[in-house]
Amino acid sequence: MSPISQAEKTVCIIPAGGMGSRMGLPLPKQLLPFNGEPLIAHVVRMFKNSVSEIVVAAPRAHMDAFKNALGNSCTLVEGGSTRFESVYNGYQACSLKNGDLVIIHDAARPFLDISTLKEALSLTREKGAVVYGSQAIDTIKEVNSEGVVQRTLDRTRIYQAQTPQIFQAELLKHCYKTVFSSESAKKIELTDEASMAEKCGYSVHIYNSSPENRKITLREDLKLLQKSQQRIGHGYDVHRFDNGRPLVLCGINVPEGPGLLGHSDADVAIHALIDAILGACGMGDIGRHFPDTDPAYRGISSTVLLSRVLEKVHQKAFQLINIDLTIQAQIPKLSPYIEAMTSNLAKHLNLQQDCVNIKATTTEGLGFVGEKQGIAAHSVVLVEKGVLYE
Repeated sequence: MSPISQAEKTVCIIPAGGMGSRMGLPLPKQLLPFNGEPLIAHVVRMFKNSVSEIVVAAPRAHMDAFKNALGNSCTLVEGGSTRFESVYNGYQACSLKNGDLVIIHDAARPFLDISTLKEALSLTREKGAVVYGSQAIDTIKEVNSEGVVQRTLDRTRIYQAQTPQIFQAELLKHCYKTVFSSESAKKIELTDEASMAEKCGYSVHIYNSSPENRKITLREDLKLLQKSQQRIGHGYDVHRFDNGRPLVLCGINVPEGPGLLGHSDADVAIHALIDAILGACGMGDIGRHFPDTDPAYRGISSTVLLSRVLEKVHQKAFQLINIDLTIQAQIPKLSPYIEAMTSNLAKHLNLQQDCVNIKATTTEGLGFVGEKQGIAAHSVVLVEKGVLYE
């Protein structure tokens, strides 16, 4: 968006004084990474070319961290004990005159479509007070203190308030003057500036926004701060036959045999799967984690090895999305066991069965497998890296 050309000054106040207590994090959520930079830096940069001045109200205990994150991109002031106080502290740091516009935007709301701002500013010049809001999608019920539904509200008239909230400077000045000069008004807990304008008798107009303009509030919202990092891994393994051992594939005993030679239980399918998972996560291969020279792994069930690998990748914030596994075997016939194999792997991987696909094929008598010397397996997996905060 190009810089505004109007004569008036447009100031953006970003309250960032909260500590993210609902998330239980060791630092304010405004400092969490988003697209390669701190969240607060992203939000400031989002407005940089659209306003005359940006003021950020930051928590006193983390002021140095905010200075490092923001540099000279804005004016920093100390935040208050509430959002309302933080905005007021930012407001006091501004030099405003009649005709100026004041934008107030949450520090933890990084998904604003900034191209909408020009239209919203124009609406504010006409109406005086504007708040972004998205129309309610779900049916809204009003309940009493015992949780009993009293009535169903008309959702076509219900909007969820967002930010930006935008005001003519003289209107906002009058509201603050009214609130702080009235003993009764001081007792009213004001959650935002739009509610203050309402209580002062002003009409506040909705700018119809998108539900995508959401705020990072709860711990489960953290995944929104990181772009999807999906990775693909491929694994391959092969074992020769050993008539003296049982055949185990995907953790399922196949009594027709013959078994496979190996240091562990020689489950060639799970070994290929483990290599695919490790490869997708950039964590080497099965031999690095479970060397065949270590007696601790002699005869061990490969489902145990799989569980240990999953623990390791989860510690690095990777989650398995789906797997595709192909077992190449001329003998024995595996189709009667595919359903049991799928169910067993889904259980161990904590995936829905439709996310675990297992196929068995012959090689039409060709090669090592076709000559009935052993079994091979290929696996492809999709993993996604999420946000991990201790």
